[in-house]
Amino acid sequence: MYSNEEKETTAVFDYVSNSWEVYSCVSRHMSKLRKIVAPHWEETTDGKVTAAKFRLSGKQVSFVMGRTSTLTEEQREAISSRMKDLHQKRNQEVTK
Repeated sequence: MYSNEEKETTAVFDYVSNSWEVYSCVSRHMSKLRKIVAPHWEETTDGKVTAAKFRLSGKQVSFVMGRTSTLTEEQREAISSRMKDLHQKRNQEVTK
């Protein structure tokens, strides 16, 4: 078992093979990666997986920017109203 200071996830990109080698000892990251691909190496301690390595194709990894904007109450209400109208229209189409 790794201490919190030792836990890490690293990703290395190989340009020639257009693939990623990802190592992680963070259980949350390993769980998400297992949904994408099976690990090709695992380290176990007392029958529990404590670290794993994964190979992913170049297309399986992307980087996105998180949202940093805050909406005003008016903007929030406008978006809510548009979504309600959209869902109403879709429900009417389905029931026809």
